Amino acid sequence: MTIETFMMTVKIIMVLNGVIALLSFLFYKRRATHIKLLGLNFLYQIVAYFSMAVFDLKGMEVNIPGNIQLFFTFLTLTAIYYIQFQKRYTRFFLVVTILYLVFAVVNILFIQKMYVNSYTVAFLDFAVMVYCILYFYRLLIELPAQHLQRVPMFWISTSFLVQSAGDFFLFMFTAYLTKFFFNDVLIYWTIHNLLLMVHGLLIIVGVSFDLKNAISPSGKGQTSFNVSTSRRRVNE
Repeated sequence: MTIETFMMTVKIIMVLNGVIALLSFLFYKRRATHIKLLGLNFLYQIVAYFSMAVFDLKGMEVNIPGNIQLFFTFLTLTAIYYIQFQKRYTRFFLVVTILYLVFAVVNILFIQKMYVNSYTVAFLDFAVMVYCILYFYRLLIELPAQHLQRVPMFWISTSFLVQSAGDFFLFMFTAYLTKFFFNDVLIYWTIHNLLLMVHGLLIIVGVSFDLKNAISPSGKGQTSFNVSTSRRRVNE
């Protein structure tokens, strides 16, 4: 594995992030709030990536932008799924948010500090996996199976579940995996980037469905489940 290959995967990820952000913000006034938040989430990643180069030039710790991005990413994804659950289960989302923020602050101040906060990433991945699994459970209950492929959040949640599960495994077993790859960290991070590329492609599918719904004559699309509406469809 070469550094050129690794950097190529990074550039592809940034392009995918840019495409997702663009697709999420097109026809801005017609788009659902959670899609706008999704675009903002990927915009964070672009800003964090280019900020690292600026921090490096100024002799500052390059991991600062990435660690800050983790806070915003968690808050944004939590807000997306809170909206998807129609702002129900407020106590659950509030407890998870408080636990994450307290853990992240303790980790950045006393444990891993300004290095790559892999523990914080693992916490984030686990929380997102829980969000996705709960979402799929509700989705399967509330919507007929034949409608699933038309729901943008189905593709988006599938992407986050795959990415979070893979990411969680990679960050929890960092020491073992780097030893398995004969301490070639480049292979480890390239696999991580390939996972992010799959993640980005699936997100694009979901956002494209939402964009298609936004520009349809009715101007409406099935972007989330609605309990009363969905049950009525099932009964019909």
